[in-house]
Amino acid sequence: MKPGSKALLTGTGLIAAFAIFFAVNIIANQGLRSARVDLTEARLYTLSDGTRNVLKAIPDPITLRFFFSDKLAGAAPQVKQYGMRVRELLERYAALSGGKVRLEVIDPEPFTESEDRAVQAGLQAASLPGGGQLYFGLVGSNTLDQQQTIPFFQADKEQFLEYDLTKLVYGLSSPKKPTVGILGSLPLEYGPGGMMAAMRGQAQPYLILDQIRQFFEVKMLDAGKPEEISDKLSVLVLAHPKDLSAQTRYAIDQYVLKGGHLIVFSDPYSETMAAAPNPMTGQPMPPGMDQSSLLPELFRAWGVEVVPDKFVADLALAQRVQTGRPGAVAVVDYVPWLNVPEGHMSHDDVVTAALTNINGASFGAIRQIEGATTTLAPLLTSSDQAMLMDTADIKGEPDPQALAGKFKPDGKTYVLAARISGPAKTAFPDGPPPADAKQDGKADDGKTDAAAVPAAPQVKDSAKPINVLLVADADMLDDRFWARAQQMFGQSVYVPIAANADFLVNAIDNMSGSGDLISLRSRGRSQRPFEAIEAMRRQADQQFLARQTQLQKQMEDTQKKLADLQSKTQEQSNALLTAEQQAAIDSFRDQLLQTRRELRNVQHELNRGIEQLQLVIKFINIGLMPLLAALVAVGLGIFWRRRRMRRALEG
Repeated sequence: MKPGSKALLTGTGLIAAFAIFFAVNIIANQGLRSARVDLTEARLYTLSDGTRNVLKAIPDPITLRFFFSDKLAGAAPQVKQYGMRVRELLERYAALSGGKVRLEVIDPEPFTESEDRAVQAGLQAASLPGGGQLYFGLVGSNTLDQQQTIPFFQADKEQFLEYDLTKLVYGLSSPKKPTVGILGSLPLEYGPGGMMAAMRGQAQPYLILDQIRQFFEVKMLDAGKPEEISDKLSVLVLAHPKDLSAQTRYAIDQYVLKGGHLIVFSDPYSETMAAAPNPMTGQPMPPGMDQSSLLPELFRAWGVEVVPDKFVADLALAQRVQTGRPGAVAVVDYVPWLNVPEGHMSHDDVVTAALTNINGASFGAIRQIEGATTTLAPLLTSSDQAMLMDTADIKGEPDPQALAGKFKPDGKTYVLAARISGPAKTAFPDGPPPADAKQDGKADDGKTDAAAVPAAPQVKDSAKPINVLLVADADMLDDRFWARAQQMFGQSVYVPIAANADFLVNAIDNMSGSGDLISLRSRGRSQRPFEAIEAMRRQADQQFLARQTQLQKQMEDTQKKLADLQSKTQEQSNALLTAEQQAAIDSFRDQLLQTRRELRNVQHELNRGIEQLQLVIKFINIGLMPLLAALVAVGLGIFWRRRRMRRALEG
């Protein structure tokens, strides 16, 4: 072959290779958009079965309008990257919905009609440092013109991105307002005095009930009518379920086994009910009266127990209260009343992930029993500075200081609230209870229970995993633990001091969805930090803080030395006193400068190590990997060239 022909062939080959390269990329970009291989550790880009089931069950078309200021996001690389993640996930939803999800991607540029649409939909805009309003939200609508929005996608909630999107789709495909049934001894509807107080015109409904009614259809159930507990309820809430009849407990058992969603606020000792007046007489309740609301037979069937006659005392989470007589008031840590911060809440569950703190009184301890077939996932936990104390210690008028004296932490962490899921069996293996059976085996006042035996066949095994959210405290629903009244323009306004109401609304919102929606959990983040570098930074901060503490101690010691010097030289001349003080000050300044130099050296050395590690990582990602790929390519080229030459020689 002539040299000119070889050059022409080589040039033609290169042009053909580039043409094939671009053609393959264009075809792959257009025709293989739905093809994915998820190699991430947390399976971030693989939709859960729950989401797939929700998408398949959409009855009528849904339109999703994704507003993202793509051009403006160039000034915020992290936002732009997260925007691409959200868009790809929405495209995946549309692809799996069988045409039921229609996706529109809109870039609301400034002073355009698309920006007006974003504003009209109620989307939030983020102001960029260089000017401009960045929109990053979603508007969904169904055929009934109902609308749901995500005002702004926050990167710190990325682990719940799939849940938020699936919840929005589910809400549009099932637009009916969920019905919440509430049953229990806690008088949420009328207040502490119950129905008798309402008849006297003194009703004070619990604030938390108003919060629920803003979002859901609420039905107050009669404990004497177990037939009201049916599959017509989206969620059943038990608020201090005390002295329930066997028929009512049986109805709850069957409701759960048939797939009903249950939230239980059970209590080993309700301080709220103990302090409430007798609804019949208006007088205080007897101090020795049982104020527990445990359901041991149902709990055992669900694989858990709440320790009876015990409450969790916790010094680290204790609320500060005033005690003592007038003129001798003291502020102490009251170990039965807990303020559970976000550090003791589950960040993997949507119910508690975004909450700040929960207040409660005399929480019980939830345990999983031996042989349980269910899974117990803690939502609220105590610290390790806790112990179990007898509920008898807080009956009557407990002494906070006496309780503090008896407190001896055992180093254990206790579960205060949990989600229970998995297969379960009935709590009534011998069949439905007889009509006159009561919780204690006796009828009320010797009379026969009028409730009829359920006619429906008994369900003895759960058809699918049960969904129960158990909280070992009913007092947290009381106004005094989560809201404070303030006077504004002559009106009483209640201001939340804890997220108790948010907890209940989140729980109902989550449990009122389908089982597929409830099954979704957090999925992790696409942006993961360099753990080794973060560990080195923490080490640097600790050493820096240690040196800073040492410097502060030196300052305090020097000040004490100056004070002693001044007291000893009061009878001496002012000149001598000033000279000694000046000498001490000069010495302190020298020590201060020397310590600061050492402090800077420590920080520089640690930063140098961090920078070196960062350079190594950058070299591996930017230089080493492409170099290895190039070496492999060269090696393969040499191998194939020698192989062709060998074949040519053999031929």
